[in-house]
Amino acid sequence: MTAPPDFIAELVRAANQVGKLSPVERRRLLHRAVSTIQGLRNVLAATDKIVPMERGVSKDLQHMSSILMDIPDVIVADALLEGAQEIRRLRILANTQEG
Repeated sequence: MTAPPDFIAELVRAANQVGKLSPVERRRLLHRAVSTIQGLRNVLAATDKIVPMERGVSKDLQHMSSILMDIPDVIVADALLEGAQEIRRLRILANTQEG
């Protein structure tokens, strides 16, 4: 799996160039964001760190990937940025909390 900082940068780049992404690329990025978010939440839980309440980001991204063809580019870009923000937030929590 790509390290979270690299993937965060990839999501931001993709959001800035969303019009150039194929539907397959968009779906792949959204699925990877969901997987990364869930993985970070699992790491927090496994290390007895405080796991923040679910903000619904994963569900929103999963739903969006299923209806991708009906969503305007600006909404897809926003979803990619939301995924990047949630990954960053969880990564910070994982790196700063004392277990």
